[in-house]
Amino acid sequence: MRRKPETLAWIVLWIAFTSCLALAVGGPLLTRWYILNATFPLQVLIQPRAGIVGVQEKGRGDVALIGESREIPPQSRIILSSDDAEAFLLFYLPSQPEAPVCAVQLYGQTDLAFAVAETPRFERYSILPHHISIQVTTSRDVRATVGGEGERATRLLVEIPQTELVLEDGAYTLSVDSLRAEIAVRQGLARIPDGEAGVLMLEDSQRAEITTEGIENIFTGGQRNIVRNGDFDQDIDTHWATYSLAKERADQSDGSIVRSSGERKTVKFERIGVGHIEIGITQRLNQDVSGIQALYLTALVKVDSQSIPVCGANGTECPIMLRLTYLDQQGGAHEWLQGFYAQSGGDYTDICPISICESRPQHIQAPQGAWFAYSSPDLIALLRERDIEPAVIQAIDIYASGHSFVAEVDEISLLIED
Repeated sequence: MRRKPETLAWIVLWIAFTSCLALAVGGPLLTRWYILNATFPLQVLIQPRAGIVGVQEKGRGDVALIGESREIPPQSRIILSSDDAEAFLLFYLPSQPEAPVCAVQLYGQTDLAFAVAETPRFERYSILPHHISIQVTTSRDVRATVGGEGERATRLLVEIPQTELVLEDGAYTLSVDSLRAEIAVRQGLARIPDGEAGVLMLEDSQRAEITTEGIENIFTGGQRNIVRNGDFDQDIDTHWATYSLAKERADQSDGSIVRSSGERKTVKFERIGVGHIEIGITQRLNQDVSGIQALYLTALVKVDSQSIPVCGANGTECPIMLRLTYLDQQGGAHEWLQGFYAQSGGDYTDICPISICESRPQHIQAPQGAWFAYSSPDLIALLRERDIEPAVIQAIDIYASGHSFVAEVDEISLLIED
């Protein structure tokens, strides 16, 4: 039986119309979806700092021991095999290699896999964050500084044996083994699945212990921070005083100390010039520390540039230095300092002279342009090792010293355990 030609014509017409409609509507929608969701990879560098550090690319083959910075591909496994091992894992936009969007500091024996790191391909149109995913099987100490200098947020997904953590822009500390994990939020927001309760959100100064059975304990505080306006949410002159001293050449720049105007508040020390100068901020504390159990100094620091390698010829010209001045039980005056630098080279020392620094701390090299999360050892125990019993913390100073430098500081805390 022959089909009516008009029926076939209508079928063809409807197919053509439907196809045209699908192309007219679906094409722009698919294009829009691609523009909003397409990604390309971030550049990922591993920087060994001490001890035995190895990389197994894409989780296959032998573990290669490394002694210098190198780029690694996704699915790489990073292994720190000694207790004194240290390494940095840095994530950069390929177009901005001077400032990472995320920095992960690794200390002690660690087994970590880097799964993916990507950013929106069409950054002008997409509102998606930079996305980074890592898997931490074990580590004594992981410190993650999430977020960079740009307006786009960064999201770090951390898979641990117990659960999966989502970390927003901020600073975090994590320790992991097969039985338990502990996460502390210095600044930011951490999301932790909490069974039927949904999602637990940890905020500033909170920490949690996690086992395979779930979240065991949640702690808030436990330590007193005696530094005021250490996050610089208020103007610098609220609780801080700026100063400049030891300027070597009168015809050179005085430098500047500026509080950032962006969403994240930091203090930047900047100077371009020749000859020595020291510029900084100071806060009087006059805090009695007799009989306290422990004392810790923590900070986020960043060194963008410096003209003198390390910390100068005498180990006293670091682009960022933290200083505590204090009295002992007999009324004797002391100071304790810790310096940070980015540029190595020359024969300059990275040891602060014993005449300046109690217990000769070693200055710390941080990746240039990256936020570095610093936590001091227990300063009470450290000073007692030198037969010094601190009685009163007089002041805390944060300063830059040298010729030309650009450096920043944020989240200054001096934590007391009673």
